[in-house]
Amino acid sequence: SLTIATKASATGKIFGSVNAIQVSEALAKAGYEIDRHKIALKETSIKELGSYSCKITLYKGIVVNVPFEVVAE
Repeated sequence: SLTIATKASATGKIFGSVNAIQVSEALAKAGYEIDRHKIALKETSIKELGSYSCKITLYKGIVVNVPFEVVAE
């Protein structure tokens, strides 16, 4: 599973947001170079801690669902 650490308040709100760029960077740290334009989030930006998923288009017609978790630093 993929984990994205970010700064957050005590109530679970993120300072800023998590978007496809942060997901792409987390995948790169895990050893998978994926262009951020191939990552589709259900929400345009994530503003709270929790579990989410995104769809990544690897090739035309090949789409995978990748779960990830946003946690506080």
